[in-house]
Amino acid sequence: MKTVKLMFCAFALSVVWVPATTANYFSNPQLGINLNVGSAPNPVPRERIPSFEPVPVPPPIAPAPPAPRAATPPPQVAQAPPAPPPMLPPPPPQRFVLFFDFGVAELSSDARSIVREAVQQQRSARIIIVGHTDTVGSRAYNQRLSERRALAVRNEMVRAGIDEEQIATVGRNFADTIVRTGPGVREPQNRRAVIDLGGLVS
Repeated sequence: MKTVKLMFCAFALSVVWVPATTANYFSNPQLGINLNVGSAPNPVPRERIPSFEPVPVPPPIAPAPPAPRAATPPPQVAQAPPAPPPMLPPPPPQRFVLFFDFGVAELSSDARSIVREAVQQQRSARIIIVGHTDTVGSRAYNQRLSERRALAVRNEMVRAGIDEEQIATVGRNFADTIVRTGPGVREPQNRRAVIDLGGLVS
């Protein structure tokens, strides 16, 4: 029994007198407990491995602002079409006058020359020929004579190359004389035919 007590005391003394320098984080000198398992001594507090400082985290990158939206151009206003050029007045009608002998509807050589000149100047699609007479004879007779004179001029123009559909003829007897006379007067100025290129009947 004494031997057991002596052994326990010796063990207790060995635990109490353990030098402080061998203490570690896993031992309790007061209780005599040593939890160190490995052969290497545990580091003392002054030999602590310094902890790593936290790596600074860069601030989040702000997203790039959206590209500015292209400005919408104003709507194009259609320009008014240019005003048409002013219409020029039609050229004045060209008139050619030829004369006849008394009581006939045949053309003289001078009258044919005037007809050829009118054909050369013709630029219109409409031609009017008006026949006239003097005051000798009845109105009915002179009406027929004036129409025959207009037809004689028309036929001459057709022979010269004018389309007969372009030509209209009118007889005026002695209703529209150039020289005012009484009835039964032979007046050469009134025995005539008028070629009207593109004009109105006159």
